Amino acid sequence: MQNRKHFNRAAILIFALMGCFFAANQNLVNNISTALGASQTQMGNMISALYFGCVIAVLFFGELAQRKGKRFTAIITAFIVAIGAVMITVSSSILFVTAGFLVYGIGSAGYESCAMALISEHNGENANRSLNLTQAIFSVGAVITPILLSLLLKQDEFRPAYAIIACSYIGFSIYWLVSRGVGEPQPREQREEGAVILRLLRSPYMLLYMLVMIIFVGSETAVTYWIGSYFTGQGIGTYGAFALSAYWFASIFGRLIGSLFRSPSLIMPYYFSLAALGCLLLTLLPGAIFKIIAVVLVGLAFAPVYGSVAFLAAQRFSDAAAASFSLIVFSSGIGGMIFQPAISYYLTIGEPRSLYFIIAGLSFAAALIMAYMRRADRTVAA
Repeated sequence: MQNRKHFNRAAILIFALMGCFFAANQNLVNNISTALGASQTQMGNMISALYFGCVIAVLFFGELAQRKGKRFTAIITAFIVAIGAVMITVSSSILFVTAGFLVYGIGSAGYESCAMALISEHNGENANRSLNLTQAIFSVGAVITPILLSLLLKQDEFRPAYAIIACSYIGFSIYWLVSRGVGEPQPREQREEGAVILRLLRSPYMLLYMLVMIIFVGSETAVTYWIGSYFTGQGIGTYGAFALSAYWFASIFGRLIGSLFRSPSLIMPYYFSLAALGCLLLTLLPGAIFKIIAVVLVGLAFAPVYGSVAFLAAQRFSDAAAASFSLIVFSSGIGGMIFQPAISYYLTIGEPRSLYFIIAGLSFAAALIMAYMRRADRTVAA
C-alpha cells in the first residue's frame, strides 16, 4: 500500500511533465521547420521518425521491463530520451534533428509503457480510473505549454526548450535510480514474455485493439501536429497555438469523464463518434472561434481513448498485461509513423481542409469497430 501511494504521488509530477514535453514537441515542430528551412515533406519525415523510434523499441523495452524490472527500464529509457533531446538541441540540420527525434521516440515509448504498466499494476480494480486521471494530469501540463512557448520563444527558436527536456529526463533517470520497492523484476514471468506477445498477436481482439489505436493516434496527430498549419492556411494562423491549448484543456475534462467508468467498453463508440463530428465541424464552420470550439469537441472525445484502449486490452488479457501495454504503445507508434508522412504528402497534392473529412471517416470507422467488439462481448456473456 505504501509503495502504491508513493508511486501515485510520483506519477502526478511524472505525467504533468510528460504532458508539457509532449505538447512542446508538437508545438516546436513548426519552430524547427522555420529555423532550419524544412519543407512539408521533411517536417512529416521528422515527425514520422519519432514514431518509428517508438515502433522499433517498445517491444524490446517491454521484455526488458519483464526481465530486469520496470524501474531499471525507466532509468534506461529516460536517459535515452535525454540523449535524443540533446541531439535536437545541438542540431544545425534537419537530418540531425530527425535522428534526434528517432532517439527521442525510442526512449519515450519505453518510458511511457513502463509508467502506464506500473499505474495499472499498483491500482488493481481502479486501474482505468487511475490511468485516466494520470492522463488528465498529462493534459494539464500540455494545456499551458503551447501558450508559454509562444510567449517565451520566437517562431524560429527551439533549443532552450529541448535543453530543459534533456535536463528533466536526466532528473527522471536519477529519481528512478534512487527509488526502491516499485517496479522490481518478476522472475517467474521472464520465460513467457516472448511467447506471450506472439500469442496475443494471434488474437483477433488484440489485432482490433491495435487497429483502433493506430487509427486513433494517426487521427489525433492530424490535429495536434497539423492544426497550426491548417489554421495558417485558413488565414488565422495566430490562433494555432491557442487551438492546441484548447485541445489539451478539453482533454482534461474528457479524461476525468473517462475515469468515472470502471470499464469503458460501453462508451468507446461514442468517443469516436463525437471526434468524427468535431472534425466535420472543424472543416464546415467559419471563423477562428467556431473552429476552436470544434477542436475542443475533438479533444474532449479523443482524451480518454488512449488509456481506455490500453485498459481494455490489459483487462481482456490480464495474464499478459505488460505485453498488452507494449503492443498498444507499439500500435500508437505505428499510427504516428504511417500517418505523418501520408499527411505531409497529402497536403502537397490535396486540399488541407479535406484532410479532416478523412479523419472524420476514420474516427467513425473506429466507432463501428468498438461497437462491434462491445456487441461481441455481450453475445459471449449471454
